[in-house]
Amino acid sequence: MPPHDEDVVQLAQAGRPAPLVETRVYQPERQWHRHDYHQVLFGLDGACELEIGGHLHRLDPCGGLIVPAGERHDFLGLDDNRQLVLDIPPGSLALPAALMDRPKAFAITDGWSERVRRLATLPQATSSPQHHWQLAATLAADLAQALGVGGRARPTHFPLAQIDAYLRQHLDTPLRADQLAARFGWSVRRFHTLFCDAFGDTPHRYQTRLRLDQAARLLADRTQPLADISLALGFPDQTTFTRSFTQRFGMPPGAWRAGLGLANIALPPSR
Repeated sequence: MPPHDEDVVQLAQAGRPAPLVETRVYQPERQWHRHDYHQVLFGLDGACELEIGGHLHRLDPCGGLIVPAGERHDFLGLDDNRQLVLDIPPGSLALPAALMDRPKAFAITDGWSERVRRLATLPQATSSPQHHWQLAATLAADLAQALGVGGRARPTHFPLAQIDAYLRQHLDTPLRADQLAARFGWSVRRFHTLFCDAFGDTPHRYQTRLRLDQAARLLADRTQPLADISLALGFPDQTTFTRSFTQRFGMPPGAWRAGLGLANIALPPSR
């Protein structure tokens, strides 16, 4: 698969890893590689096969596949295949680390399939890093929701999916570790330890990444003032929002919005 587009990795070159979203086609000759970023594939047309750790996965328009960073994978295109691919450098998108720790195949439901297809039709050749991040954050939110559906945690197991869903539903309210621990029935110290292991970050930093990922999506709506976005995401004021956004993305929200260009990407509504 091709490496990150030169424009998209400007953030990564500045020490800020950036995701990439694009459609790709596998060739009919078997190939293999491994890379230092996670990858999520969403089947669009035809089919392809990927072998990871001796297990063969067949990807078609009804399914998707998570390929963790560092995993060798052999791949072979079948028919007139086409996939929407999300490349996720570690430390970029807000997704639980445990979600990406091993290969996972997943089903793409009818409503989600339509959404993925609409995202795949959006312009890519001239997309800015901001566009890629906007699309990537949308796919990441859908992925977290899809893999958490029906996951009823047992009392002795850390409810990763439920915690992630709860945080995504309360982006307007910064939640302390003790509040989260009480809600999910753990001691504060144990919750903090398990959270860091499962999410790869502290509760505070993970929530901040979630809120800023959502900010990258909301900035595409030029009618929405920055002050309203900061308020909707639970920042105490626009100054704090601007400082946090700039630390994460290397540019203030106004410059990020300007980098989207004149055309506004109209994302399909959430499922």
